[in-house]
Amino acid sequence: MTQKNTGNEYLFELALFLATSARNCIDEPPLYGPFRLLDALSRLADLPQHDKGLDEDQFLREAKTFVDEKKFLVTTDVEAFTKAADELVEKFAKELKRRSEVKLEKK
Repeated sequence: MTQKNTGNEYLFELALFLATSARNCIDEPPLYGPFRLLDALSRLADLPQHDKGLDEDQFLREAKTFVDEKKFLVTTDVEAFTKAADELVEKFAKELKRRSEVKLEKK
């Protein structure tokens, strides 16, 4: 996915990645599933680069950076990979709370 695709082309590539990942997870070691989901999250964060109708999301850019730094731990340090996944979920929970509070303030 190095070439600049339209939003629709990139969305199709993401869907294709998820479909093939789902099938591959059946035969692959169990830890490949979480790896593939984190990889999909990283790719999803790039969607605004392919569709001018989407705004860049700073939180998702930071999450992408975090994921890209940590996802290959699955091959060398499962405990650290698990800790990174837990940390990522915690970051998302805090961001969800922050966004919910901002949304309530705007009402």
